[in-house]
Amino acid sequence: MQAGLGQLEVGHSSAKDTGKEGHSSRHLAKEGCKVQSLTTSDQHATLLLSHTEVIQQPDENNEDEVSNATSSLLKLTLVPFHKALLGSNPVVSQEDIDKGQFPERNLLQHDPKASEEIISFLQRYNFSLTSESGAEYSYYEARPNSDAKLATDAATEHDNCTESFASAAAFKLGSFDVELITPASARQVSRAMPSLGHVLVHETPEMYNTVVKPYIQSIVDSGSLSWITNIIELKKEKERLLANDDNFIVNVDTKWRTHPPPLTTPRKEWYKHPSTVDLYCLGIAKQSDIACLRDLRGEHIPLLNEMERKGLSAIKEVYGVEEDQIRVFIHYHPQFYHFHVHFTRLENETGCSVERGHLLPDVVQNLEMDPEYYCKRTITYKLKKGTPLQSLIEQHLRGE
Repeated sequence: MQAGLGQLEVGHSSAKDTGKEGHSSRHLAKEGCKVQSLTTSDQHATLLLSHTEVIQQPDENNEDEVSNATSSLLKLTLVPFHKALLGSNPVVSQEDIDKGQFPERNLLQHDPKASEEIISFLQRYNFSLTSESGAEYSYYEARPNSDAKLATDAATEHDNCTESFASAAAFKLGSFDVELITPASARQVSRAMPSLGHVLVHETPEMYNTVVKPYIQSIVDSGSLSWITNIIELKKEKERLLANDDNFIVNVDTKWRTHPPPLTTPRKEWYKHPSTVDLYCLGIAKQSDIACLRDLRGEHIPLLNEMERKGLSAIKEVYGVEEDQIRVFIHYHPQFYHFHVHFTRLENETGCSVERGHLLPDVVQNLEMDPEYYCKRTITYKLKKGTPLQSLIEQHLRGE
């Protein structure tokens, strides 16, 4: 499936599901769409897209319209020469980033001209859906469209070109990968904001029960995790399924970006594929009453052992990677609060920092020693400054 950026396929439906391009987001085609730069580097850029949806009231006799502000995140894997353009409309000043000031940081005002330049650049590409998750995540490959190619050809005749950033970038077009998150929640936008540094938190059981547990429960109660049900019930990501047990599933994680396209690549070609050096799979529990590491008790040991055993077996069968080449671990805090475990190749160190990762065999051994180990101990971890949880913990420590 291909689309201009104004018609990116939203992660809730796919060409495979609908037989057509499905529901289009058309974010950049909307009047009043704004694009601001969150983070940029030589290899990556994260952009915040915002616009206002006008919704007609369902009552035919009511002519009132309701405006609904919508945010989306666009994450691009790039080559270095696009950095200046895509970072030209920053949301936070470099001075505040350097000083690590928060919460008094100055959010910069939107620059309409810079936003238009970024939109113009992105509209020079066609976007082909390569994968979608059960949530709001979709993944694309962006290739220059025919108009962009004409601009590139024309550039060879103009050595001293002084056109806009977008036109200049078009002269150096190349393909890149795109992750679209839409709609993006406030928590997702917060995680994508420029980092003002981190703090090390020593979370006592008292702090967990007073501050952290209510925070987690508010996320669970919000309904924002309903997408997990779609994956567990195989309504989404069925093409990524590696193992389906009565109590859990094991999937190819969407963070394994070098994996051959699951929708189009025969499974026999996955075996010993060069991309297995980046192997990243996810085991997801089917029961919904375990949100995180803190909820684990001795009664969950059989579940943990089976997730590890069947996950490693499935990986060996599908990819030909031996068990002693795979680490299995749990994040605290996790990216989402429905219990899951991570399987990664030893060469792939993504997400396994000592301040966050807990090896599954160690977790099992701790629970064997004390079935209530994780509700009794102090857990130390790193938190990004300015995130909702970090702010709540800071208030708690100040006695507010």
